[in-house]
Order: sequence, then C-alpha cells, then structure tokens
Amino acid sequence: MNVTEYNSCVDKYLKMVYRISFHYFGNREDAEDVSQDVFLKLYSHNTKFESEEELKAWLIRVTTNTCHSYFRNPFRKRKTEIDEKEIENIVGSSSSEQEIINRKVVMDAVMSLPERYRIVVYLYYYEEYSICQISNTLNIKETTIQTRLSRAREKLKSVLKDCFP
Repeated sequence: MNVTEYNSCVDKYLKMVYRISFHYFGNREDAEDVSQDVFLKLYSHNTKFESEEELKAWLIRVTTNTCHSYFRNPFRKRKTEIDEKEIENIVGSSSSEQEIINRKVVMDAVMSLPERYRIVVYLYYYEEYSICQISNTLNIKETTIQTRLSRAREKLKSVLKDCFP
C-alpha cells in the first residue's frame, strides 16, 4: 500500500474506526488511541486487499481486537463520563432540536449496554452490516450474533420505554 492509498484509506475509514472505538470505551481519548493504533497496523500491514469490503472488514476486526487489548491493560479505566459534545459528534447534527435529544437518549441507552451487545448493535444499525457479515468480521457464530441483537433490543426496549411511549 503506497502513501496515497494509505491516506485515502485513512480519510475514508477514520470516522468508522473512531466510532467503533468510542462505542467500546465511551470516551474520546481511548477512541483516538485505538484509532491511531489501528491505522499504524494498517500502515505496517504488507498484504494487498482484494476489495474495499475486505479492507473494511479487516479494519473492523483489528479495531475490535485492539479495543479488547486495551481493556486487558490493568491500568486502564473502563468507565468515564461521556462528553456531550462527543455524543453530538457521534450522532451528528440534525434539523430539529427534538431529534438531537432523541438521538442522544438512544446513544446513551446503547452506551449503557454491555460491550458485547454494543458492538453488534453498532455494526448492525449504524454500519448496516448483515448478521452474516458481522459473524465473519468478528469470528462469532451467526446464531450468537442474532442472540446478542435480540437481547440488546430487549434491553433497549426496557430502558427506552419511558422515553418513547
């Protein structure tokens, strides 16, 4: 991968890698660290990717593995408060204030899920991956992905039922 290809890859996938990392950690600093590590690994990776989908799947897999490695570090704190500006950057801005509030409420609910549910919800709903693609990317059985999605939906329903009657 030459420098031009690498730079275009960083431009194209940096936000995705950052969002996945943010879903794991809930804070900007750790998400930035993981993003940097992932793209350093990409830069030193010598294999040529056959397609954009293969590259994207590789980036997601490396991002999740790097996040897991960071969690294993005994000096790393797992939970911090989420910055309001950061949530706005993740969910994006929209035309109505109520829609922004609704997105923040949903984002808070998703962030309150256990990690194994958060990443599956993110890949399915935000990145629009199919269950099969998530299974292949994370090296987890499809039935496990379906179970995690189902359990995450139930948890989100119970959390959000008061907010969205």
